[in-house]
Amino acid sequence: MASCPRGATEQKFLQNITSAEKYFIGLIYQHAEKRWRWINNSAFNGNVTNWNQNFNCATIGLTKTFDAALCDTSYRSICEKNAK
Repeated sequence: MASCPRGATEQKFLQNITSAEKYFIGLIYQHAEKRWRWINNSAFNGNVTNWNQNFNCATIGLTKTFDAALCDTSYRSICEKNAK
């Protein structure tokens, strides 16, 4: 799998290549910090929609937005995802 995108260019690329299917994108919600981070621990400078307390991973798909999701849901991955 590819490493996680860090900049606006990479994030735009993800938005352009996804279709109706959802993909994990390597974002994890860090409860202690109350912020989203890439799994390589770099900061995420964007918005994640549909977040609630139980949604700690993020996907991208048809809407081209970064949407919060349960980490246990079976989606394909564009970026690495930490195994439990």
